[in-house]
Amino acid sequence: MCYHMCWYGRLFMERDVEAQLLAWKDRPGRKPLVLMGARQVGKTWLMRQFARKNFAHVHEFNFDDTPVLATFFRDSKDPRDILPKLSVYGGRKIDPARDAVIFDEIQDCSDALNSLKYFREKCPELAILSAGSLLGVKLRQRRRSAEDRLVPEMPKSYPVGQVELVDVEPLSFSEFLRARKKLLWEYYGTIKGQDPIPEALHRQLWDEYLLYLTIGGMPEVVASYLDEGDPARVRKLQRDLVALYEDDIVKYNNEIDAAKILVVLRSVVPQLSKENSKFIYGALREGARGRGYEEAIEWLVSARMVRKVNNLSEIRYPLSSHSIRNAFKLYLNDIGMLKEMAAVTNESLVLDRDFAFKGRFVENYVLQQLAYRCEGPVHYWAERAEREIDFVLQQGGEAIPVEVKAGGDRKCASFKSFVNANSPKYAIRFSERNLKQDGKFVNIPLYLAERYQACL
Repeated sequence: MCYHMCWYGRLFMERDVEAQLLAWKDRPGRKPLVLMGARQVGKTWLMRQFARKNFAHVHEFNFDDTPVLATFFRDSKDPRDILPKLSVYGGRKIDPARDAVIFDEIQDCSDALNSLKYFREKCPELAILSAGSLLGVKLRQRRRSAEDRLVPEMPKSYPVGQVELVDVEPLSFSEFLRARKKLLWEYYGTIKGQDPIPEALHRQLWDEYLLYLTIGGMPEVVASYLDEGDPARVRKLQRDLVALYEDDIVKYNNEIDAAKILVVLRSVVPQLSKENSKFIYGALREGARGRGYEEAIEWLVSARMVRKVNNLSEIRYPLSSHSIRNAFKLYLNDIGMLKEMAAVTNESLVLDRDFAFKGRFVENYVLQQLAYRCEGPVHYWAERAEREIDFVLQQGGEAIPVEVKAGGDRKCASFKSFVNANSPKYAIRFSERNLKQDGKFVNIPLYLAERYQACL
């Protein structure tokens, strides 16, 4: 049981996703809530913090720490049978009208996951929040196809349509800035249109962006830096997170060769480092083919450890109808972890030095900020190696080409050629340059990537 506020060190961090949780709380006929996200992005912290602020009492049950809890759900899924048992076990009576119940690591108990639909039907007044470290993987029970391949499908225990899903990502740059410099963050939230930002504020925001590149968005790492200001400690925590992710691959994978998943994860940096960063199976090991590694990639995507960006056959709305399934790039879910896996030094980022991998590194940052802020998945377009668009977004029925520059350089012949030939409604260039309309291009500073819509 847990009846206390949770924080990281001395830091109490606000998260944007709390607005979604508040909307869920006030929604008539709300469903049980399920938080989806990668390991260590703060799902448990969010549930505790939100429940503590909004309900009389919080009753927390962790199916990983306490496997015996599964017995309460084995014989009956009826809340009228389950709640009295949970109350006795936890030492406090659960009041469905005033309290909140947290089911953490719910992926470890399929019966508890299945029970959520019965809680919705028979005890709708009770607020249930749940999450799991690898829930995305656990929700993909696999069956063999005629081609002897594992095919994902929802398990029978999953309460389809009976729960509300909310995605939890690492801290965005904006959330990092709010925790660092509240007044500067308040100004950041007012930026819109294409009027240039005052140079002094532009430089302050740029310096904060460079610092964010070294720390990333994993809550424990951010909190450690804000609490202690020790770059060495930050690096140690990032190294530990990479090791934790690799341990999870071995510990929690039951159906796919864990060695193949590890090979794919460790290949993200060298794959991105190639001149053509399209994912090449043959680069994994000699003779490697997609048939043997597609499942490993799917596992990593479902676990939210990597982000998959598919190529387009053509840049036309809707993008998903032109997505090429077997042509893609892989990025990591957090820029701080990418920094650690690529062995990029803090000094090279804070001092804004150039290095060969920097372009792809900054692409990973931009993708992390864009996640879930545009309509549908982010794509890229590459007709051939020398003719490529870094990202393509879908917004308001439009396909928006995006160019990412690590510095202020505006040279990109293929991007300009495409924009001039196709005349899209918007063309975005993310770089160090100040906010400005430049012909058909909207120049947006990299620190405003997540707020690009306000600048169009």
